[in-house]
Amino acid sequence: MAALLAAMALPAGAQQAPIEFRMAAAVGNPSNCIRYDSTLSRVHTLTVAGDKAVLKSAGGINETLKRTAPNVYKTTSRLAGMTLDIVADGSKSPKTLTMTETNLGCRWAAIAP
Repeated sequence: MAALLAAMALPAGAQQAPIEFRMAAAVGNPSNCIRYDSTLSRVHTLTVAGDKAVLKSAGGINETLKRTAPNVYKTTSRLAGMTLDIVADGSKSPKTLTMTETNLGCRWAAIAP
């Protein structure tokens, strides 16, 4: 909790230490989602700097997220023919990262270690 409060007190434009997330498929994901599991289960690194955050993964995600609320960042990304809604939420503890593909009903999530 203290780390989250300290991060919230950083001046605008200040960069926080990168956070690593390992995504996991949601229980009950449709079978069409399984083909994306190996790509999305790789480590994702989120680096917050001011009103933006950069998300990178070895699976091919390299996106800039925009702040939509205090310590909440969102974007939409295209990956292997699907559109992902990505949300990084540092406003609660533990911090979370979620990716949702609404057409197929796929969802992946992770919490910060």
